[in-house]
Amino acid sequence: MAKQYWAQLIDFDEEMDSACISGATDYEDAAETLVADFVGAMGGEITQGAVRVWVQGGDVEKVYDWKVDLVMPEGDEGNASADDDEIEVEAEIELIQRV
Repeated sequence: MAKQYWAQLIDFDEEMDSACISGATDYEDAAETLVADFVGAMGGEITQGAVRVWVQGGDVEKVYDWKVDLVMPEGDEGNASADDDEIEVEAEIELIQRV
């Protein structure tokens, strides 16, 4: 049976809901997936924080501090149309496990 990873953003003023991360292969993969989804949903306004990851039914959890560097694509400045409200932004996620 495959491991079912759960993750929760922590260290915010409000408690964030935990989420099951489908398809995650390990703790870091689960953390990166949740962080990428969160940063995308926030429109890149929040680019650092912490995330807690655990396996359902397990007693081990890992906490990572995270930072996201957003990279704007080059060469598309003059090609935006009125219908093109979204710009593809690349995100580089850095995870540092807390000890």
